[in-house]
Amino acid sequence: GKHKPNETMFSTFAVITLLSASPAIAQNADYQDHYLVGILNYPNSFVPEEFQNHTSGTYLPNDVSKDWTSYVGAPFDYVPGVGFSDIEPYYDADGNKVVGEFYCLSDNGFGGVFDENSGDYPLNIQHMHVQKPFTYRHGESTFEKYTEAEHKGLAILHDPNGYIKWENGADIQVTYKIPDDTWNDWKERRVITGRDIDPEGLAVINQECAVLGDEHMPAVMMVNPKTGEILSEFVRTPDIDENGKFNGKFLSTSRDKVHCSIEALENDTCRTVKPDVVDAEYRRVDKSGGYESFGRLDDGNIVAFIEKQDGDSTLQDEPGVRVYKVLPGDCTSGSAPKFDSFMGFYPFEINGVKAADLSRIPGSSRFILVLERNGFPKGHMFPSPAMPANNVCIVDLLDVDENMVMRNKKCIINFHNIDDPWDVDGNGILKYAQTQVTNEAVIVVDDYCIVAATDTNFPWVNQFKLNETNTAYLQEVSDARFMVICFVEPIFNLKHPIYESFDESASKPSTTSASSMDLGLTFFNCIIPGLSAIIGLLMFA
Repeated sequence: GKHKPNETMFSTFAVITLLSASPAIAQNADYQDHYLVGILNYPNSFVPEEFQNHTSGTYLPNDVSKDWTSYVGAPFDYVPGVGFSDIEPYYDADGNKVVGEFYCLSDNGFGGVFDENSGDYPLNIQHMHVQKPFTYRHGESTFEKYTEAEHKGLAILHDPNGYIKWENGADIQVTYKIPDDTWNDWKERRVITGRDIDPEGLAVINQECAVLGDEHMPAVMMVNPKTGEILSEFVRTPDIDENGKFNGKFLSTSRDKVHCSIEALENDTCRTVKPDVVDAEYRRVDKSGGYESFGRLDDGNIVAFIEKQDGDSTLQDEPGVRVYKVLPGDCTSGSAPKFDSFMGFYPFEINGVKAADLSRIPGSSRFILVLERNGFPKGHMFPSPAMPANNVCIVDLLDVDENMVMRNKKCIINFHNIDDPWDVDGNGILKYAQTQVTNEAVIVVDDYCIVAATDTNFPWVNQFKLNETNTAYLQEVSDARFMVICFVEPIFNLKHPIYESFDESASKPSTTSASSMDLGLTFFNCIIPGLSAIIGLLMFA
C-alpha cells in the first residue's frame, strides 16, 4: 500500500539518521616518509657467563618438537635468550644518555600456550650496544645484511630484601622449588623467575633506578636495572568505576599467586586458577594482559598501558585498553611507586589487539609513540589465519572525549611496510617487513630515528614454519632482532608541524575520526538535497 506523507518522511529521515550516526573507527594512518637504516641480530648461540651451567626448561614437554607446546631440546644446561619485551635508554654514571646503548628487558621466559612454563627462567635486564653502520650509500659503500648486537652486561632480577611477597603469605619460586643444585646460588640470591612475575614494561629513570611493569598481577615495582636488585614491594593496579576513579578493588589474573594456597605453591601444583577464583575479590584481566606498553614521560611520571582486552578478561566491553599514570618511588630501597590516576582508554587501529610498547617523544609529557601488534604470523600459507597489524602511532595522552577515549592519534609507520630505498639488506627489494609474532619494543632515540626489538618466544621461534632450504637467514630471524628506522623529517621534534595538527584536531568537539567526519559532510552536502527533492515529490504524489 501507499505510505502517507508523514510516514514517508519519517522512514526516509530514519535512514539518514542511521547512516550519519555510524560509530567512530580508530583508523588514523598518517604515514610519514622514512627509510630503513639496517637490521641487527643478537645470536641465540651467545650465552652470557652468568647463564652458563644453570639448568632451565624443565617445565617444557620434550617428547616432540611442536610449536607452542613442546620442544625436544629441553631441558637445557644453560639459560637461553628469549628476546626482549622493552628497550630503554642507558645512562652513564653522570646521568648522560649513551648513544647506541640500551637497557633491554627479557620476557618472562619461554613462549607457549599452556599453563605456566617459566618457573626456572631467571628474569633479567641486559645492557646492549645496538648501532648499525650506514652512509646513505656514500661512495657506494655497503655493509653486512645483519650486524650483531653487542652484549655489554647482564643483571639478573633478584630480591635480597624480601620485598616480593603476596597478601596470602606466598613467596617467590626459588623458596619452594629449584630445578637442581645448579640453582643453589640463585636460590640464596632470591632470583626472580617467570613464575613470580612477568615483567614486560620498563621505565628507566637513571643508570641505577627504574620502574618495572608486571603482567602476572598486574603490578608495578622499583628495580635497579644495573644490578637487578628489586628496590620495593609491588603495587597492585587499582580498578576504576564508570567515572575513571579508583573504586577500592584491584586487577588480577589467573597466574597471580594470591589465589594459591601455600601448600599448593610448596608442591608446585598451582600455576593458574579458574576465572571464578579471581572474580571473587578482584577484577580479572588476561594472564598475559598486564603491562607491556610502559614508559617514562618528560615530567618524570610513568604512563602504563594495560596490554589488551581480549582473552581471559572482564575488560572486553571497554572502549580501549586502560592507561594509568604512575608516580615512581624516590629510588631508595623501600620507596614504592604509586598509582596516581586513570588517564583514559587507548583505542586500537583495525585488527590491532595489543599495546606492545611505547616511547616518549623527547621533551613531552603529552605525546608518546605507541607500538600496536596482533598475533601474526601463523604459518606461511595465504590466505592466512591472521594478517599483520603492526602500526606505530603518535598519541596525544591529554585529548580524551566524553567517554575518556584518547581520540587523537596519528599512525606514522607500519612495521610490515617499511621503505628501504638504500637497499640496506642487499636483496634488491626496496621494502622490508619486521616479521615476528611479537614486535614488543620500540624507542625514539632522537628527532629522526627509532630502534625496535623483538621477543622471540624461544624455543618456538619458527612462527612461519619454514626450513633452511628455502630460508637463507633462518637463524638470524630466529634470534632476537633489532632494526633502526629514520624518518626524512624530524618527526619527533615538538616543533614539527604534525604536533600543530594535533592541536587543531583537539579543538573539534566530535569524537568521530576525520575520515568519518568528511564522509558525513559529503553525505549531507551531496545526498540530502537529492533526497529532499524526492521527499517533496512523495509528499505530493
